[in-house]
Amino acid sequence: MRSSDDRVYLAPVDHLRAVAAVLVVLYHGCQLLSARIEGRRFVPATDWLYSENPAATLVFEGHTGVALFMVLSGFIFTAGAYGKPVRYGRFLTNRLLRVYPLYLVVAVLGLATQVAMPTFQDLLRILTFATPTQPYGGVFWTLCVEMQFYLVFPLLCRLLAERGPGALLRLLAAVSVLRALVWLSSPAPEPHTASLYLGLAGRIDQFLLGMLAAWVYVHHRDRLRARWLPPVALILALGLLWSFNQVHGFVSDSPLKLAWSGVEGAVWALVVAAYVAGAREGPGGWLSRAAARLGEVSFSVYLTHFMVLTVTGEYVIGAYGWFPGALPPVWAAFAVTLLVALPLTVAVSFGTYHAIELPFLRLRRPYLGPVPPAETPRPRQRESYRGR
Repeated sequence: MRSSDDRVYLAPVDHLRAVAAVLVVLYHGCQLLSARIEGRRFVPATDWLYSENPAATLVFEGHTGVALFMVLSGFIFTAGAYGKPVRYGRFLTNRLLRVYPLYLVVAVLGLATQVAMPTFQDLLRILTFATPTQPYGGVFWTLCVEMQFYLVFPLLCRLLAERGPGALLRLLAAVSVLRALVWLSSPAPEPHTASLYLGLAGRIDQFLLGMLAAWVYVHHRDRLRARWLPPVALILALGLLWSFNQVHGFVSDSPLKLAWSGVEGAVWALVVAAYVAGAREGPGGWLSRAAARLGEVSFSVYLTHFMVLTVTGEYVIGAYGWFPGALPPVWAAFAVTLLVALPLTVAVSFGTYHAIELPFLRLRRPYLGPVPPAETPRPRQRESYRGR
């Protein structure tokens, strides 16, 4: 663990970022390229991939990498800022410097593929991350959710520091109840859960659970270092995703899906806390360093992989076809993604990270104020806010 200014760096967090990024690439690759091999487009409602193999379902439900990213966001910000005042303006400025440069490049390039003059509405949609119709915009919705979380994080972090984890747990419970009420009161005969998947209303559980995992890590790190905890947490995650795959959870609008975000977030929060606490301190071996470097460029991997998959489908599969009968389309797509698309994505990402992301990352300024002096503890009183 090292710290530069107020930015806490934990190498195990970068390891997990690398895992999340690779999962998302393999997930999209299996979907898009398997359909491309069969000469058609992937349709989630009818073409979703299923398997009884837990390792396969980890890839087929690789969208869970997004949940892992969101848990990690709540975890790392809280681990660095817990107990310290956050300068709101600088915090948001740093977040924009982190997200906007590469995002704008990819979004504007995607807009250029339409071969038309952009309208004011097009530019406004880019500035607000609302650009899902672009060829590379399938992942932009997550940036919108992240930015919404950044807007409220300083308040949530202060709430956690001053009121303890119970405050966030009560918030989690309240959000769950309100979410269920919104779903039950929907005028639609069969309410959809997609908006809960694509917005902060359905994803705030994962950020909050990441924050709670950071609180546990800060206060009970030694208890998390049990050797059995990381493998147990990983087995729980695999079992959860296998079960979700078996009941066709992604394409379902079952009421049980209202709880999916929280359950998924809780399992990944346990994985994050256990892995970070149990990881060996120091630089580690070459594999650890390589995973950390991959995690460092994971944002570039996330934003550029659609481009690389499109090129791979067109010029590798489209131009040369695939060996008939060699492998089933799904596993052929997995092989092409793992051996061709993923290495190309990583290579492109190292270039975009150093050319586009890093210069702006160096402009960030410390956003944490000095730790206030300890005050004489006062007995807690029951507070009433009626009429205020």
